[in-house]
Amino acid sequence: MVDSDPSLATERVLALTRLAPFRVLSAEELSLIALAGTEEVVPRRTVLVATGERPEALHLALSGKLELSPDSARSSRAENPARAAALAMLGEVPLGANLVAPAGTGLLVVPRDALVALLEEHGQLCRNLLSALAARLVTWGGGAGPTFRVSRGPLSTRTDLFSRLLVFRKLLRPGGSGMSAVARLARVARELRLEPGVTFTPSSDQADILVVTQGSLRFLRMDRTEHRARAGEVVGLVEAVAGVPFASEATTLAPTAVLAISAAELAQAIEDEDLLSLALVRGFAAELAAVEAAPLSLPEQDIPKDVA
Repeated sequence: MVDSDPSLATERVLALTRLAPFRVLSAEELSLIALAGTEEVVPRRTVLVATGERPEALHLALSGKLELSPDSARSSRAENPARAAALAMLGEVPLGANLVAPAGTGLLVVPRDALVALLEEHGQLCRNLLSALAARLVTWGGGAGPTFRVSRGPLSTRTDLFSRLLVFRKLLRPGGSGMSAVARLARVARELRLEPGVTFTPSSDQADILVVTQGSLRFLRMDRTEHRARAGEVVGLVEAVAGVPFASEATTLAPTAVLAISAAELAQAIEDEDLLSLALVRGFAAELAAVEAAPLSLPEQDIPKDVA
């Protein structure tokens, strides 16, 4: 049962403000999430989410502290167990360790279905959460150049509308009710066919998001490192959502075909299509969950210090 007493929200909202990505939301938005949950105290040490399971609720400690077990989880960036579990829940991906509540821990439990219903009903809440996730992904990338989303499996190189629709459906993986957003992006996407050795700056050509369907591109990042985007990879999507254009030049390494969308076109689609925002929340959260679970291989200066 969902609690509806506004007086219950204060402590819960304060707890949510300590948890990225929710802490950037407004007090009103946090109250909606807070009141969608219930409180409980675990009488004994309890495994809330087992290793390999997808979290079915947001678990937030109101008193006490959650833990990740086994200790091997501490070798990753998952310094905050509640955050790691929240990202896995939003991304619909398995958690890589047990989420454990010691005996006596006071919990706020928000069922995933209730949270998703809020995101579907309150479009601005969903868009604000999406922006927070995108900003976190850009931060993890160091702001040094484009980030990538990889589409599983090959992409069609045909240029008709139906083929473009299949490409964006594979990329966004929305439910059936989200296909209007996919169709919209497919209609506005422009195909670029480039010969080997062509160099261009995507943002200056209103091609802020590039879906590589054939060939490959080499990007020179601001830190002077090079990265390649091959067929099936997407460049600039996270930055476009975060409002941070990437300034890297791209050079084609082979005959290359890409589908290009401007950041303005994507922003308008996100504004108009709430289910597109929800699909991107799912995808970005899954990427962040993977980053959380990755070994600590980045130099210390590259690891953000301001994530609660």
